[in-house]
Amino acid sequence: MTQRQRKAWGTAFSILSLIIWATLGMWAYELFLLDAPTLVHLAFFVLFGLAWIFPAMAIIRWMSRPDA
Repeated sequence: MTQRQRKAWGTAFSILSLIIWATLGMWAYELFLLDAPTLVHLAFFVLFGLAWIFPAMAIIRWMSRPDA
């Protein structure tokens, strides 16, 4: 697979992973944090939002590999 193809697929995977990540975050929020204090909500959404960098890094690293 060429780097150009990986970038096209990687863009689609990035969008899909963001949708899945947001859905997991909403599910966790509704299941565990619905009645939590405001600071707990803030901490959860900040940390959960920043944690998305790990799946995104894997996708970006895969996209940027040189052609074999």
